[in-house]
Amino acid sequence: MNPVHLFHPAFRACALLGGALALLHSPAAFASGSRVGFKDAFATARGNAFVATADNPSALYYNPAGITQLPGLQLSGNLYHLSLSSDYSGAAGTASMDDSYVSVPSLYATWNPSDAPWAVGFAVYAPFGLETEWSDASVLRTFALKNEQTYLTYNFTGAWQVTPALSLGLSVTYNRVETDLNRRLGVFAPNDLFRFEGDGDAIGANLGVLWKASERHQFGLSYSHRTSVKIKGTSSTVPLVASEPASARFEFPAVVIAGWSYRPTPEWNLEVNVDWTGWDRFNTVTVQKASGNQPLPFDWESGFFYEFGATRFFANGWNVSVGYCFTANSTPDATYTPAVPDSDRHFYSAGLGYRGQRLSFDLALQHADGGTRRVSGSPANLLGTTADGTYDNAINAVSLSLGYKF
Repeated sequence: MNPVHLFHPAFRACALLGGALALLHSPAAFASGSRVGFKDAFATARGNAFVATADNPSALYYNPAGITQLPGLQLSGNLYHLSLSSDYSGAAGTASMDDSYVSVPSLYATWNPSDAPWAVGFAVYAPFGLETEWSDASVLRTFALKNEQTYLTYNFTGAWQVTPALSLGLSVTYNRVETDLNRRLGVFAPNDLFRFEGDGDAIGANLGVLWKASERHQFGLSYSHRTSVKIKGTSSTVPLVASEPASARFEFPAVVIAGWSYRPTPEWNLEVNVDWTGWDRFNTVTVQKASGNQPLPFDWESGFFYEFGATRFFANGWNVSVGYCFTANSTPDATYTPAVPDSDRHFYSAGLGYRGQRLSFDLALQHADGGTRRVSGSPANLLGTTADGTYDNAINAVSLSLGYKF
């Protein structure tokens, strides 16, 4: 058989998915720095504990080895819609971040020919992102105004079923990053401004392992390599410099996820994951420009997601899931910025799903309580004041996934 004809349906589907998602804008803001870890409604309903299950096309994100479990051509898409709030109280006064309502889409396509030990896939998603906005009238205006960073990944995956129990996956990723950072200076009020905007790209790689030890026990491991992206664009320091060429390098973290899925009966799937994000390389970002370099200190810390999920399957194709996820914040007080309202968060989720012969869907609801974060010793602005104080952060989200098997 002609190999071109073998790949033709999958390539057409992938091209449609990539073209559709390229039109969408998908920043967000989360715990563990700017990581956006929820990429599928079924996984979200289970507290994102999915690396050892990985049995739908979103495995391209969670564990690329999992796509060997998916026969034929399969497509799925997910929309994760969230609202993020942050309320500040401190010596400078009180302020509330403008409510951020953000939709983060993901699209996936996998293809595994009949009886073949291999599978291929293509996906587009946003593993990191930032979109926050504090009012220009806010007491925090010299620390943060409107800040956006969009990190879009194009994922090309191949997987191999080495034995009936063991599968391996490898993804090569093309990553496109756009950044727009803004804050007032405070010394030339009211119209002074520091702004850096630009874009850049980088190549990355992901690895996955899926091991079915028995009918009841399955283990998964995935690794996403860190990426270093040089952002090129312009910087403004108004009123001193209106606009000039500028560049800066941003380091994005490696991610390691390990999980165990326990299936006491065919009707139940329980899973526990430990998920590590390696932010320790994200230190000081230096905006390089002719008028003088501008250092932006971050010094973020690596952090963990601890995830647990349970799903009950029913004979008529329906399922219900519940989940819990704890994320540790990655932004230390010494470099804290309200542009990234990071805090320790407890995510609680529940969802409903259906698996038909061809069509499937999942719906998940999620609430994240960030509690009250007390910041002390944060960096001062040019006027000598700081953003020290208390921050009450919360996230509410809904996730919807649709899938189709050809």
